[in-house]
Amino acid sequence: MITRRGFYTSVQQRAEWSFSSASRSETSEVTHCYHKYPAKFIPQLARSLLKEYSKKGEVVWDPFCGSGTLNLEAFRIGRDSLGSDINPTAVLIARAKTTPLDPQKLANSVDELLERLEFSSLRSQSFYEQKGILNGNVSLLKKWYSNASLRHLANILWVIRELGHPRRFRDFEVCALSSILKRASFWLNDSVKPQIDPKKIPAAPLIYFESQLQLMQKRNHQLFEEVQDPSCRPRIFRHNSMCYAGGFIGKVDSIITSPPYVVSYDYSDIFRLSTHFLFYHQASDIFRRRFIGTRLNNGTGSTSPTGTVGDTIKRIDDTSIRNLLGQYYSDMQRFLSQARRTVRRGGKLVMVIGDTELRGVSIPNVFLIADIAIQLGWRRIHCIERNVPLKILPTTRDRETGRFSDGPNPSSSKRYSKEYILAMRNK
Repeated sequence: MITRRGFYTSVQQRAEWSFSSASRSETSEVTHCYHKYPAKFIPQLARSLLKEYSKKGEVVWDPFCGSGTLNLEAFRIGRDSLGSDINPTAVLIARAKTTPLDPQKLANSVDELLERLEFSSLRSQSFYEQKGILNGNVSLLKKWYSNASLRHLANILWVIRELGHPRRFRDFEVCALSSILKRASFWLNDSVKPQIDPKKIPAAPLIYFESQLQLMQKRNHQLFEEVQDPSCRPRIFRHNSMCYAGGFIGKVDSIITSPPYVVSYDYSDIFRLSTHFLFYHQASDIFRRRFIGTRLNNGTGSTSPTGTVGDTIKRIDDTSIRNLLGQYYSDMQRFLSQARRTVRRGGKLVMVIGDTELRGVSIPNVFLIADIAIQLGWRRIHCIERNVPLKILPTTRDRETGRFSDGPNPSSSKRYSKEYILAMRNK
């Protein structure tokens, strides 16, 4: 059994994996620019991990695929991949950005959509409600939009559905709509957390929508011209990573992913507008409870962490932190257990994760997750430290607004300047 000190002493360095020279435009190349998504892989890292830990002919799965960065990079270098996420907005984005569309057919579809919108009569709010466009979430959405903007956005979605373009084209159109929902709302610009800006006056939704469609068409054309083997287009689906994945048991060669951190973003909050606008909405607490480590999770199906993790949690005085960590590591234990059933014998599990700090308490997250994995039967290959360039990731995050900045702020918490690639093998 390895000690905490022994674990971190054995960590290897890979300076080239910092990608310190990568510009923001390079980290949003081809269709990576389709939709903003916090804390995602940069494509350069995803590509390097795929080349390091997989080979052509093998199946790679990212069970926390988010916006599908790893899956898109797998597609670009000819790897077969699966991508899944509990967040329906993430699944929508990942499907859209990993699906190259014939540029001429896409241009025809977009032209038809914009022409229909130009001549479409704006209906009453009750009309869109009756048609199920606003998913019964009008009272919540009214908080974020003017009445005029809400009707215009509802009309865009209504026309998309009425046109009935093939699924892959419709995903493209709805992804573009999802991408502009914050810009067209009173949501504070650059804020991760939901916060209203009372001084914000958004432009007309159709202006944002047309601009986004133009950008996405251009990037789709780049991907369409680049992809050499369309047969390995990723399969993206919605799935809870803590649950049984029956169709894939023992069939995955490697899992390469970045699971949520202990103090992860609340993705149910970040994508509140897209979730409520585009998808049938259940009670908020039911939806949020499915995310790993959420405070709303009542622990159903979980067991309390034992061993090193349990001992570490017990030494923390703050009860709320103990409860939060207990839930998080119980959820991660469930994921790691299911992952071992999914990955073939001898296959790999590669996680990009970091240590963290919660209310002044230092959490050796990488070590604790490695400890859980080893208890479950995984064998550690190695752990690599990677510096995160501050030019790519701002240094501070405001605790109240969630906005990022590079300057000092007394209400900000420091972002992490390094993360780890933990590689395990299924015995």
